[in-house]
Amino acid sequence: MKHQISIIIPVYNVENYIKESLDSIIKQTIGFKNLEVIMVDDCSSDNSGAIIDEYAAKYDNFKAIHLTENSGAAGKPRNEGIKHATCKYLMFLDPDDYYALDACEILYKKIVKEDVDLVFGRYNYILENSTHPSFSPFGDISEIKVKNIRENPQLFRMAPSVWTKIIKRSLIENNKIEFSEGIPGQDLTFVVHAFLKAEGIMFLNDYFACNYNRIRDSKGDVSISRNKNKKTLMGMVKSYSETFKILKSLGDDDYFPLIFKGHLEFWAEGFLEGDLNKSEQMELLREAGFLFEEFKKFGDNPHKEYLTPLFDAIGSKELDKALAVSEVLNDFKNHFQELAALRREVAELRTIKGYFKYKSKNISSRLKNKVKMFLMKFKGIYIELHRFYPGIDYNELTIIIPYRKTDDPDRETNLDITLRYLSKIGIPHIIISEHSDISTEDFLVRNYGDLFHSFKVVFTNAEGKSFNLAKSINSGVFESDTPYIAYSDVDCITKTKNIHIALALLKKGLDVVHPFNRRVKDIIDKDEFIKEYDFKTVQSPEQRRLWADGGIVFWNKRSFVSIGMSNEYFSGWGGEDNDIMLRADLCQLKQHRINDTLYHLYHYRPQRRTQNNVDQLEKTRQISNKASCLKEVNQWPWVREAKEKFSY
Repeated sequence: MKHQISIIIPVYNVENYIKESLDSIIKQTIGFKNLEVIMVDDCSSDNSGAIIDEYAAKYDNFKAIHLTENSGAAGKPRNEGIKHATCKYLMFLDPDDYYALDACEILYKKIVKEDVDLVFGRYNYILENSTHPSFSPFGDISEIKVKNIRENPQLFRMAPSVWTKIIKRSLIENNKIEFSEGIPGQDLTFVVHAFLKAEGIMFLNDYFACNYNRIRDSKGDVSISRNKNKKTLMGMVKSYSETFKILKSLGDDDYFPLIFKGHLEFWAEGFLEGDLNKSEQMELLREAGFLFEEFKKFGDNPHKEYLTPLFDAIGSKELDKALAVSEVLNDFKNHFQELAALRREVAELRTIKGYFKYKSKNISSRLKNKVKMFLMKFKGIYIELHRFYPGIDYNELTIIIPYRKTDDPDRETNLDITLRYLSKIGIPHIIISEHSDISTEDFLVRNYGDLFHSFKVVFTNAEGKSFNLAKSINSGVFESDTPYIAYSDVDCITKTKNIHIALALLKKGLDVVHPFNRRVKDIIDKDEFIKEYDFKTVQSPEQRRLWADGGIVFWNKRSFVSIGMSNEYFSGWGGEDNDIMLRADLCQLKQHRINDTLYHLYHYRPQRRTQNNVDQLEKTRQISNKASCLKEVNQWPWVREAKEKFSY
């Protein structure tokens, strides 16, 4: 009978666990006859090899393969298993874990019905006295189906866990996807490569396909991948490096922080916990440094805030400082555990049972002393950490908001929300650039001036003409005193992290950064949003705006001036943002689009593009090269004025 799924199991010194794993396959509800099981022994020194031979002798659809040399990790055994697989679909299982009884049936039926390349679910952590579900960022969503990973890159945030997946063998073979050999953490490289190449991915958020055995760890029988020694940590760096090479080769660098944030945190915690001498620590930091440097380029921070100083030191190539920080952080982490214990003690006192326990043991004074001692220690540790982590500095950035007061209450509300949001996240320099017949400077300064370190209102008399967005932007640039600028529509806001990323990239030498990748969401329920300025409250559908070049744009000011600034020959607004990006392309500026969404405070959007604007845009399209572009823009009066003012 033809089997439907090939299940590949790498085997090494798991005599105490492997039978449970194999038996979970035999009991599958899909029917054992539909499964081909390929067990690859990596030169075990215990009884594991004999056990898989026993199963192979008993069942025709079990195959036992024995490698002649130990490879040191699961990658080579898995690759060998793929070579021997005969079925259309592949699954994987680690020999110390075990499947849910319907795992093969659920995943197989779904991949056949949906005709996708890859389907996966979640897993449970199995501890001695409890079970915990694996992380998912998708809340109550039951299933997610995408044509490719770019439709929902949040799938990268899931643990790679190759053993929760069913995959078309053709995806693996046609794209030469394989596991890195001889190093731990090969799941990551394999799964990232598969995600990037897959034509159709489905995630079952409510389904738990596998049980991940952590009881083994608690008994001291730690698997290779969970050791915290130099060899394992160095192997993880090599695995991360291989994954990064794949991202670079496919032009998908944007996904770096999304994929690597959690993994670099895991590595950093292993580095802190590992039994390493100073020379081993320094060697590891030198090898891992480029990953943290790359992460730093995106201006992001780890989820676990206490690791931020370590990330920052490694990413800045200050390895001696990183060693000093690691010593402080170990103490810091211990005291956080101490604080957690104190909180549990306080919680217990709030119960009736706890109250009597508290009275009988008279621990009130001891608890107060513990809290006092903790706070003293914490204060000292915090001061130590602050020496190494100065925080984010926005002082080199000015945000310019083109503006004309209207009778539309939505637009005025949106300006209020935008300015208060920018103040809340710590932006110091704001320029409101008015192009209007009458200035509202008094109103603006009175209501918003105190929110910012520097708040200017620039007025250009429109003399009865319609609002000229380009002129308004340029007028703001003339008044800016910082090397980096951003112009932002009244109604557009972006997440704080995207401002961090944009500023970091500009400082690294890029010319222009867009904080979104032509995806936009309308904020309709503004009252709900401004309670906490929480983007998770935005429920409106995401829109694809393939020609969206405006909204919010971050620039190196010198680069902005060099290509002609915003084209004031446009009338009203409409097309000037596309025009400047056409010139940026012609002049080969270094550009980047952050792979995220722009948030638009909803208002009615009339179409104002005039024939003049259409003609102006077409004129720019006719320019064929950089020299012609620069010849044209250097004749524009505002460009000559700006170059003289800024001495460019």
